[in-house]
Amino acid sequence: MFPALLSNMMIEQNNSFLLLAYTIGILSTLFVAAISFIIFLKRPSFLNWSKYLFAFSLIFYLAFLLVFQLLKLHTFKYYSDFAVHLELFSNLIDGQGTTSSLMQTSLGYSDVRNYLSIHFLPLIYILALPLLIIKNYPACLIVIQTIILTSSVIPVYLYTRDTFNDKNIGCLFAASFLFFPTLQYINLYDFEFIRISIPLLLFSFYFVYKKKYIAYYIFFILSILVREEVALTTFFLGLYITFIIKEKKIGIITSSISVLYFLAVFKIVMPYLAGNSNTLHYHCAFANFSHLGNSPPKILLNIIFHPLNVISILLEKIKIGNFLMYVLPLLFTPFFSPSIFLISIGNLLFNFLSASISHYSYILYYLSPSIPFIFLSAIKGVKNIGEKGFSFLTKRNVLQDKESNRKITYALVCSIFVASVSSNIFFGPSPLSLQFWNKNYKLAPYQTHNFHYSQYTPTAHHKKAFEFFPLIPNDASVSAEHFFLPYLYKKKTLMQFPIFEGADYVLIDKKHPIKFGTIGVDPIEARKNPQQFYDMVEKDTNNWELIKEDDGVFLFKKRQWN
Repeated sequence: MFPALLSNMMIEQNNSFLLLAYTIGILSTLFVAAISFIIFLKRPSFLNWSKYLFAFSLIFYLAFLLVFQLLKLHTFKYYSDFAVHLELFSNLIDGQGTTSSLMQTSLGYSDVRNYLSIHFLPLIYILALPLLIIKNYPACLIVIQTIILTSSVIPVYLYTRDTFNDKNIGCLFAASFLFFPTLQYINLYDFEFIRISIPLLLFSFYFVYKKKYIAYYIFFILSILVREEVALTTFFLGLYITFIIKEKKIGIITSSISVLYFLAVFKIVMPYLAGNSNTLHYHCAFANFSHLGNSPPKILLNIIFHPLNVISILLEKIKIGNFLMYVLPLLFTPFFSPSIFLISIGNLLFNFLSASISHYSYILYYLSPSIPFIFLSAIKGVKNIGEKGFSFLTKRNVLQDKESNRKITYALVCSIFVASVSSNIFFGPSPLSLQFWNKNYKLAPYQTHNFHYSQYTPTAHHKKAFEFFPLIPNDASVSAEHFFLPYLYKKKTLMQFPIFEGADYVLIDKKHPIKFGTIGVDPIEARKNPQQFYDMVEKDTNNWELIKEDDGVFLFKKRQWN
């Protein structure tokens, strides 16, 4: 929700190292995939191991994501994004509606009373149900989101199996999906609703493909309820159903509902929920498109009438590099099924035209609605290559080369699995990756981009910090550094330090390496000299009393004067 703050948290890093790391990773992945293709072309029996590879991939994915997310909880690696969502669920369950004090006090939305006026996500009412039973909200959300994302392998497997009429190919594509670096990054990153669109859109596509329309409509409706911009993707899904699948009635209904829902949410629902707020004249994301115009209509007109400007924006080096990371693990096979791939065009253009790297970065979640169709187009792309590729190259009859085409298909599927694993090694966050073991191997110039194993190791310092939370009553207003906020979501009011006006308590940690980057505070300056902000409370003994201090963690309480 606020990873745009990441773009303001740049750290000094040698750009030549980044270029070298990505160049070596890309070339190595392509080389290994090419060698694998040659080997598997001669030994297609490798595919017989696909069930075991899928089982290993599934166990590895679940164990890695669940364990390391829970370790993040105990090492203070969750930040404001997670705190906002925890507040939303907590307040909703407690009857206070979809509100977040942190949004109002510290994140630039001081006059916003209802979070749904910023992002419309009615699915929150469904996801809140398990939290009614399980009171440990952070752990519960971690488990829920991991299970939901892992369920994506079901439609991936089913669609692949039915497309190729081969269970082994289905298993291997599902295994490749679990090693997809972006999927793992999305799962590791705090919590955000839009990621839930991945399995829902995959199921939607599979059910319309199987002509099971009741199930399709259920998952289609659930998809657009995830977050407002998912309707852009389902609009193009409707066009695909109309013109490619030739189910005109279903397709027209899908696109029509998507357009009407999108317009109703943006023009009626969100403005109504915003009330008299002046913050949201347009959607919060439009600030990142000011280079294209100062209003949605002008942005759209500039995109239509200035295509060369749009192309120049899309061809920026950093955008090309990030786009490669979405298709490299699939060996560019999505381009061989353009009709499915283009379902993602709305979401792709919206994010890649943004001025914020957060929107198109492969390590974040904004392209979640595109991921299903990038992967589905890869599956269909392999099918197209297998059916036509060999015959096209040799100009021989397709039927005569049926066995050769089958071998090509098997070899290509196996190579994609190898490429996915190789991409995970060079660019992923898992224990297989280089950055997990090498602290100096960084893939992004962000201070928060650190997936070294040491980041998941609880220390005595972390344990001591947990002792401070019970000292703050739930009816208090508390200002804390952003890494403490997810553990204070039950408090009356949250503020992100160094904002503390009106706070009853202030909680800081001088030893934590990731310093604040809140509204109005230069994160670079904060990292260079955080003590100047700590002094605002620490030296103001007339107004603040030190309650507890241990190993660099300080808790201050506001003095009460009669």
